[in-house]
Amino acid sequence: MTDQTVDLLARLVSIDSANSSMGGPGEADLAAEIASFGHSHGLVVATDEVLPDRSNVSLTLPGTTGTHAGRRLLFDLHLDTVPHIGIPNATVPRIDGDRMWGRGTCDTKGALAAALVAVGRLAREVAERDGEVMLLFTVDEEYLKRGVAHAVAGGLNATAAIVGEPTSLRPIVAHKGAVRFRIVTHGRAAHTSKPENGDNAIHQMVEVIDWLRERGEPALSMRGHPRLTPPTFTIGTISGGVGVNIVPDRCVIDIDRRTLPTEDPAAVLAEIDGWLADLMRARPGVKATREDPYISERGLDGPVDGSLVVAVQSAVAKVTGGSVDATPDGVPYGTDATHLWGLAGIPTVVIGPGDIAQAHTIDEWVDLNDVRQCTEVYYEVMRSFVQGEWS
Repeated sequence: MTDQTVDLLARLVSIDSANSSMGGPGEADLAAEIASFGHSHGLVVATDEVLPDRSNVSLTLPGTTGTHAGRRLLFDLHLDTVPHIGIPNATVPRIDGDRMWGRGTCDTKGALAAALVAVGRLAREVAERDGEVMLLFTVDEEYLKRGVAHAVAGGLNATAAIVGEPTSLRPIVAHKGAVRFRIVTHGRAAHTSKPENGDNAIHQMVEVIDWLRERGEPALSMRGHPRLTPPTFTIGTISGGVGVNIVPDRCVIDIDRRTLPTEDPAAVLAEIDGWLADLMRARPGVKATREDPYISERGLDGPVDGSLVVAVQSAVAKVTGGSVDATPDGVPYGTDATHLWGLAGIPTVVIGPGDIAQAHTIDEWVDLNDVRQCTEVYYEVMRSFVQGEWS
């Protein structure tokens, strides 16, 4: 069982699935591998095109009893990885001791391998199933989450959901959302030999940045959540001007506003708009506009004592012998749970092998013991669900 998971993980890592919207080849080859696994294990395989040549893939192990109708345990796992440009041999898995290196080992092909091996075992060992298990492999999680958004918009439903992401096998019931948008300052171009004839948009943006930081950072630091750090406000990119001898007439910043799950994205944007309006009243020379957000996602804020959480805690305790803290926790990053819980209303727990600190790094790796144990945890959660052990 454990060697099967490691072997499968190595095969998945060797298939380059870097997000094509970020310069990679896309998820198609990995999706084909997943579909082939499903066919070879007698699962119901379906594909659903989200974008050209980019399809979600689902593998379903159906229920078998007369009382299973409507009961579905969903596992959400994303196919794509971030790019690996400039990283030599990023898709050549390398094992040294209990670690495997390679792009996607941690985020999140370890979870993919664990879920595949677990559902294959369930198909072999549990003939009577009061409910179905569906593995949904989504595209585009690393960019705009269009795979899970497409599935939810198409009516995806489930009794409960597991999202496979690196949590070191700790159950996650809360995480932040994100609102990402651009602010533009508008000036007037002129020759730099006479800058007084122009209106420097970069100078305006300096004022915008200072104003937003002075008001935003102290305000956000006072907001709390029992399992999350305060919300954050980060200016991630800035661009402006077309040449060193031209007064810039336009400057743009990209802002990443990490939200608490209790914050409404519309209210977040209204707060930004209010700060900008205050600035332009105080500094009439500043002309700034906010563009519509290109990402607007609520976080996850699930109960700590629901039947899904209890089942996951029980599985973690059984598999790890108590060596992993199974107390429900929160994390600052986001996952597909923003759509499953936030839009579809599906009770959701995020759990998987590996440490998020290793994700997206130049030397990404995963602890293979984590992957092995995750396989057993996923299996126990699946088994307890289809055998009707959940309250």
